[in-house]
Amino acid sequence: MRIMNYLRMLIYFVKLLYKNSFMIRSMVIRDLKQRYVGSLLGIFWSVIHPLTQLILYYFIFAVVFKIRLGPEYGGTNFAVWLIAGLLPWMFFAETVTRASTTVVEQSNLIKKMVFPSEIFPIVSLMAAIVSHLIGLTILISFLLISGYGISLQILLVFPYMLIAAIFALGISWFVSSVNVFLRDVGQVIGVMVNIWFYLTPIVYPSVRIPGKLQGLFRLNPMFHVIEGYRMALLGKINMDITNLSYLLLVTVIILVIGALTFRRLKPIFADVL
Repeated sequence: MRIMNYLRMLIYFVKLLYKNSFMIRSMVIRDLKQRYVGSLLGIFWSVIHPLTQLILYYFIFAVVFKIRLGPEYGGTNFAVWLIAGLLPWMFFAETVTRASTTVVEQSNLIKKMVFPSEIFPIVSLMAAIVSHLIGLTILISFLLISGYGISLQILLVFPYMLIAAIFALGISWFVSSVNVFLRDVGQVIGVMVNIWFYLTPIVYPSVRIPGKLQGLFRLNPMFHVIEGYRMALLGKINMDITNLSYLLLVTVIILVIGALTFRRLKPIFADVL
């Protein structure tokens, strides 16, 4: 019975996306324009920001702390390895942090009319995907030009991107709906994302994690997203089916929890806002 309810909920959200596809597209374009309006470099700021972070992290961890990669990434430049992990994380972090306050920020629409507020976190997700695809295209172009080369394994980056997007959407639905009632959630999520960053092997290789903590760190879904991106982009290691299966399971659970929470709280948004 529960499975049927979940399937009906999934069908409902798919229909919602299809029905409001034009509105979502328009809101994504408006969001991107508002973010970069009046800027000389425009959307290229979405590349400049991660580039400055890359330089900073590279200097701290490669130059100051002299962190070296494990043998599984032998011959890979640390900067390339680093950005292959930073790209999916920035995509995830931007989606979750921006979506956490999106329902509150659009309170005027919710109070004035019957509005499909589920699409607000989706708009944040789609806007983040645009920036992410730009960064991904630049990295792949660099890999080709610099002689690193790519293989068909690089196509696996798209399933991992989809999984990361669904995982981020589930969290976004949950925090954006709860934030309507507990406004501190929007602030807490920013702190949690910062802590989560350092608990994920992004600026340090996973082999540096002490053996006793390896199992605990691998419970982190973003651990497997980051490793999946590096596996696909750098082609140094093979896909781990067990880790992918775990990632898929957790992603589905988070999506269901987020969707159910949003759907249950949505009818009283207007009263609280």
